[in-house]
Order: sequence, then C-alpha cells, then structure tokens
Amino acid sequence: MASKGSFKPGLFDLGLNIQKKLSSHYLNIGRKQLTHYAEIEPNYIKPAIRNMLALQFFYIDIGRTRARLMLEELISEHPDELNALADLIYVYKEIGCEKDAEEYKSQLDSHKDNPLCQARSILGQANALTYDWADDHNKTPKFLLKDSWRLFNLEDNHIEQLIKANNLVVEAYKVLNAIPETAHEKKIKAKEKAIEKFEKGIGKLQELNCSKEEISTWKHNLTIARSRLDTWRSRKGDNIDTRSDNCIKALEDHSYVIDSLTSIEKLEKPLKIYLAKSCIFFVQLYTSRKHNISNNHMSESVKKKVQNLTSLESKAIWLCPDDNIVLQRYGRIQSNRQQYLEAIEIYNKSIEMFPDKDINWFFYSSRRTAYYFYSKKLINEKSDKTEINKYLTLAYMDGEVCLQSKCTQYCMFQMAQICFERAMPIRNSAMSFGCKNINFIYEALEILHETLNKRDINKDGKTYAELGKYYLYISKYRKSIESMKTALELNRWNEKYPKCFSHLCNSFMCFYDENKHRNLLSEFRYMLKEAKKRKCDKWVTDALKTMKTDFPEMLSNLIENMIEWDARGCEDIVKEVLQTEFSVRDDMRERFEMRLQEGNNQESDINGPAEIQASENPKSFEYDFFVLHSEKDKEWVNFMLRPQLEEYDDVINFRGCFPSRDFIPGDRLFDSMVNGIINSRKLLIILTPNNDNDNWMKLFKDVCIDSTLQSKSKEKTVIPIHLENCEIPRILNRFGLIDFTQKNDWDRLRMALTVNMDSMLELEQNMSALSCIDPDEDEN
Repeated sequence: MASKGSFKPGLFDLGLNIQKKLSSHYLNIGRKQLTHYAEIEPNYIKPAIRNMLALQFFYIDIGRTRARLMLEELISEHPDELNALADLIYVYKEIGCEKDAEEYKSQLDSHKDNPLCQARSILGQANALTYDWADDHNKTPKFLLKDSWRLFNLEDNHIEQLIKANNLVVEAYKVLNAIPETAHEKKIKAKEKAIEKFEKGIGKLQELNCSKEEISTWKHNLTIARSRLDTWRSRKGDNIDTRSDNCIKALEDHSYVIDSLTSIEKLEKPLKIYLAKSCIFFVQLYTSRKHNISNNHMSESVKKKVQNLTSLESKAIWLCPDDNIVLQRYGRIQSNRQQYLEAIEIYNKSIEMFPDKDINWFFYSSRRTAYYFYSKKLINEKSDKTEINKYLTLAYMDGEVCLQSKCTQYCMFQMAQICFERAMPIRNSAMSFGCKNINFIYEALEILHETLNKRDINKDGKTYAELGKYYLYISKYRKSIESMKTALELNRWNEKYPKCFSHLCNSFMCFYDENKHRNLLSEFRYMLKEAKKRKCDKWVTDALKTMKTDFPEMLSNLIENMIEWDARGCEDIVKEVLQTEFSVRDDMRERFEMRLQEGNNQESDINGPAEIQASENPKSFEYDFFVLHSEKDKEWVNFMLRPQLEEYDDVINFRGCFPSRDFIPGDRLFDSMVNGIINSRKLLIILTPNNDNDNWMKLFKDVCIDSTLQSKSKEKTVIPIHLENCEIPRILNRFGLIDFTQKNDWDRLRMALTVNMDSMLELEQNMSALSCIDPDEDEN
C-alpha cells in the first residue's frame, strides 16, 4: 500500500503544457477524437478519457464552465475518482472559488489513501501521457530573427526600430531557451513516464486481485505507450537494441491480453474490441519489426502466436469486422506486405463508415501513404503514366485532407514527396536535371520550409536532404549544396544516406559547370575529405567515376587543386584517381610525388563562391563578425561556418571577415588582423585543441580580446565557439560560449551575432543602453 503523499493526483501537473502548445484547431480535433473514444471505450478507461476532455475544454477560451461541469458530473458518478477531484480543485482555484475548492479537497483527502483509487489515478495519468499533443509554434526563433534583421537593415535606423529589433532577438533567445531543441525528447520522456506509471498502476491492481478484464484493458494501453515510445525513439535514431527490447515487452503484454480475454466466456462489446485490437496489433508489431528482434528472447506464449499470425488476423476480423482501429491496423499490415490495393480497399471501407475527417484523419493519412507507395511501385515498374498520375492525384487529395485536419510533420513531409512526384522529375542524362511541372516543386519546397519551422523537426536531416534534392531539380545549386551539407551533418554522415552525398556531388558538378569557379573545387575537396575521414570510401569513388564520365575537365581541375593546396590531406583520393582506370596527365603523378615530399602549401584565398553577395551592414562596421581560428581549422571555418552565416537564406546574410579571403596578400598580417577586428561588430573565436600549437592564435587571441573589451561600442563583444573538446582559456570565462561539441547550434550563433547574447543580464543592459541614446546623436 502506498503511503500518503507518494503520488500526486490530477492531470494539470503532468507537464502536458497544452495551453502553450496547442491552437484551438488542434484542441477541437482532439476533443472530437476523445469524445468518440469516450463512447466506445470500456468502463475502466472512460473516467481517464473524460478527465482529458475536461482538461482540453479548460484551455478553450469559452470552455472553463464546460470543463467544470464535466468534472462535477464525473465526480457525481465516481466520487472516488482522484484525478477528477484534483482537476476540479485546480479549476475552482483558477476561477477564484476557494470555498468550493476546499470542499472538494476534503473529499479528495478522504479517498486519497485508498490503494485501488491510487492505482486507477496513476493509470489515468499514464493514459494521458501516451497522447501526442501537436506543436503549434507560430513564432519560431527563425521568424523572430528574420523580423529583427529586417529592422536592423532599414536605411533610417531610428532608436524605436533598434529597440524593437533588439526586443525581437531577446524574445527569440527566450523561446530558444524555453523550448527544448527538439520536441522528440519531450515526447520520448512522456512515453517513458507513461510506461513507468502503467507498470506501477497495473502492479497495484494485481496486488489487489482485480479482475482480468480491468488489468487487460490497461495492459493493452501499456502496449500502445510502448509502441509510441518505439516510434519516437526510431525518429530520434536511438540504438536498435533498445527499441527491440521494448518491442518484445509489447508483444508479451499483447499476448497476456489475448490469453486473458480469450479465457472469459462472455465478453462485453468494448472488451471484444480490445481482444481484437490486441490480436491485430500483435500481428502488425511483429511483421513490421521482425527483422530487428530475436526469437530467442521471446516467451513460449509469444513464439506460439508468432507461428499462427494468420489465425490472429482472422480472429480480429471475425470479432470486430466493422471496428475502425482493427480495420486501420489490418490495412497497415497489408501495406507492410506491399499489398497496397488490398490496403486501399480496407481504408475505403472504414472511411465510408466514418467519413469525419477530424476523427478519422488517420485513415486518410494511411490511405494517402498506400496511394503514394503504390504509385512509386508503378513508377519503378515503368507502368502507364496515366495510371501513375491517377494514384498520385488521389494521394494528393488525401494529403490535403490531412493538412487541413491534424497536420502532423510526417503528413507534411510525405505531401512534399507527392508534390515532387507530380512534378514529373526527369533526368535526361547522368547530370541533366529538370521537371515537367515546376509549380509542384515550388509547392513541395514551401511545405518543407514550413515543416522545418516546426521545432521538433528542425534538426531532421531527412527533411534537409529532401529539400536539397528539390533545389537540384530546379537548378538552385547553391541552395541544394547547403541543404545537403546540413543533412549530412545532422545525419552524422550515416552510411545509410548515400543518395544525399550523391545529390551533393551532383549539385557541385552542375554548379561548377555553370561558372567554373575554382573556389567550388576547394569546397568540393573539403566535402570529399570529410567523406573519406568518415569511412564513406564508396561514396567518394562513385563521385569520382561520375566526374570522369560527365565532367572530365572538372576532375582534372579538382586533382590539380588537391595537389596544389592539400596533397597530404587528399593523398588517398589523389592516389585513387591516379590509378589506371582514370585518365589523367602523366605530369600530375610527378607533381603529386613532389608535393608530398615538399609538404603542403597553405591555401590563401579560398572561402566559397565569389558570386555570393554579402549583405550591407546597417551600422558603421564593415563586417558583422571577425573569425579568429587556427590554421588547421580553416576548412571547417571556410566550408561549414561561412555558408551557414553568409548564405543562410534570402533575408539574413551576415558579412564576415575571414583571413583566408579578406586579407590582402602582401599586407602585414598583424595590421590586417587589427584592422579586421576594428571593422567588425563581433569577434568569433574558434576553440579546438589545435589552438595550443598555433603561435599566431596564441598571440592574436589576447590582442583581439583586449581590443574588443576596450571598444566603446556596446555592440562589440567576443563569442567563443567551442568546436572540439579542449581547455577553455581563462580570459574567455567572462564570455558565454556557444557549445558546438555535441551539435552545431547555428540558431544561437545567428542570434548572438545580432545582439550581445552573452547573458540575459547583458541583453537587458543593451536594451537599457539603447533606450538612453539621444535620437539626434544616433542619427549623427
């Protein structure tokens, strides 16, 4: 028996944060779905569903009275429902009725020590945590930063505009700190907490010898929590072993539900539905994950069911031939078997029975997926184009339904894929890209950009990879290159993404074919070296073969570039090209051997395509930032940091001072360094272990920091970027650094370049300083 105070009843303290995360649109859809479930669920589950309904009503503008009445009605039917009592106390306190709140608190205290009430309260909380509350951030940090940058770039920089711009950046910084980097983490934690509560609550029910029916219904909901946890872990890219263990546990729980409910002679309809759902869920779960789980870890009961999957399918359909959930899962099983037409027929039956797009949106989503993959199958089989277009059109129509109802990020991602296929992309030759209906490509790009603005997918490499592919087909090669580079970075150069690297190489080749700029060769060289460093040798070989076939001149120039500027770093690549299957000039071999013996020159003028125009600085500074880095970190600065800041998008384009590009050959290095610092608003210092062995870095680090600290400008500051694990110099402890050791936090860096982002205190001081500036003095 749990002691008093060992748990806290109620749903308002679970961390759902509905009021911050959901628009009224999503709340209304959720209300419809929960109302439907409350009608069909067993009696054991209904109080939990009604509690969630009241919670949603509470956060609708005119829903507080409705929420109060629903909770009062629930308590009149179930006087010992602890979650409802705690929720009602919360509501009364929020509307200022302390006396009523105290009355229900007394009722809560009288039932709080009852172990059965505790168990059901814990299970109700677990059930709430399994739901995925959709995100609806209208103002992401990216949008706020863009608005701020527009104000900073206005010609007439009045003090009101500068204050407003600074306010926007402060708000963006607060949003970035308040909301986790990704909602995946929050959803994973919610599902883990749900599983923990389910196990605790079910354990209490078993100790109290409750009925098989009640235990089975909660066991089934536990399996749903496990499946959703597995889904979110999969999206995050967690270790496959962790997910397989969770999958086996879910199969064990389904097996328990099937055996327990089958042994009961007369089942009520809601429990028949639960039995059917566990049968069909068991089949779907095993067929979709069987390649990732080991039969050796299964119990004998699960193994027997695995050997008779067909009988479980038949049993589910026989028990509930018209149940939506059973039909939906059965359709998914058929889709997994690539029986797309059979799956579509099942989805059609369900939608005919239940056409409401909000409640039944999952069927529209599933049917859209079946239409899309069937059209892809027809494309691979080179079937009739009319038939292909027919199914793509049907997929597009269902996709629009999903976007208008419960618009999930997967819905948006697949809708973009459908638009891309409807554009009829073509490759006339190995390096000739295009499409027959460009408007669909633009629609796909618009959808993907909207998807990326959602916080919990902003770090998804697949979306950036898709974006880069679409830009390639409309000849936006620079945008394609940057998108593909971001995708590879986010996917950590995973070997499962060879097409991403292939598209990146194609974009480089097509871009070089347009302008023949040698800086592209240097940037391409860096990406090939990165692939080699990450053991993606086949990717590099395929890229070189493509160049040999379609761009032999580019291949020759690329090898010239490698030999001239980085023979030692590109030794493996050059040797591969100098093999007999690649036709190169004989003198290259001799020069390559000489360069290896001499050592490498330092490249002096690389930093990306010259045609990229820097933005005009709204202030008196020539540059937005100056970059101080070790010579060994030059390639990361030139080919990763520079494009992310100077080529971010069409609105925010910082202009940086890079020694390898902006220093004039022949000038004294010390003078160039000092002038660069003076003419830059911010100083970026790249911190890696290479700094300790770089004498110039040691010298200029202190000079740069002293110069910045002595500046009278409030905008001048130092921004340390911790790129690799190393000792942080003591002089930099006074500045808030940006940690790139785990992930490249470009959003925070861009905001730091806009104003002084060392700390919220300094932000407030900056704003106070701006408020005190005399407008006439500012204009002068």
